[in-house]
Amino acid sequence: MSINSPSGLCFLKIFPGEEESILFKKDKEVFYWEIVGKEKIKNNRTISRIIISYGVTSIDDNAFSGCSSLESVDIPSSVASIGSCAFSGCSSLESINIPESVTSIDDYAFNNCSSLTSVTIPDSVTSIGDYAFSGCSSLTSVTIPDSVTSIGRCAFYSCSSLTSVDISDSVTSMGIEAFGDCYNIECWDYLYSRG
Repeated sequence: MSINSPSGLCFLKIFPGEEESILFKKDKEVFYWEIVGKEKIKNNRTISRIIISYGVTSIDDNAFSGCSSLESVDIPSSVASIGSCAFSGCSSLESINIPESVTSIDDYAFNNCSSLTSVTIPDSVTSIGDYAFSGCSSLTSVTIPDSVTSIGRCAFYSCSSLTSVDISDSVTSMGIEAFGDCYNIECWDYLYSRG
C-alpha cells in the first residue's frame, strides 16, 4: 500500500458504517496508524488529508470542523449531503470537488475556509445553506448551476476576493446578504436586483 500525504503530517481514512476511522501518521520516515473515534477528528490540527471511502452517504454535522491543517479531501460519489459546519474553519483547505451525488450543502458547511480559492458545485445540488461559504476570503469565482433553486442567507458573505459569480434563472430564493460584503463582484447590482 502506498500512502501519500501532501504535507507529510497525517491523513484520515473513513469507512462507511463505522464509528471509528484509521488515522495514518508519519513520524520521521515511518508511517503508522491508529484507530480513532469521531471525537478525535473534530478540531484536529495535524490531519492534512481526508479520504472518505465509497459507501459513505453523508458527511455529518461538524465532522471535520476546525481541522486547520486539512489541505485536501476526497469525497466519493456515494455522498449525498454535506452537513452543517462539516468543514467549518478548515483554514488550509484550498479547493474542494463536490461530487455529482451531493444534493444539498448545509448551513456553515465551508464557513471560514479562508484558503479556499475554488469550489465546483455540481448540477445535482438544489440548495446552498445559510453561511455555507461565508468567510471564504480567498474564493475568487463561483458558478451556481441550473439545479440550484435556493441560496441561503449570507451564503457567500464576506468572500472578499470573489469577483465573478454566475447565477442562473433557476434560483427562486436568495437569502438576505447572500453575497454581502463581497465588494469586488463585478455584477453586484444584478445580484441584488433579484434578491
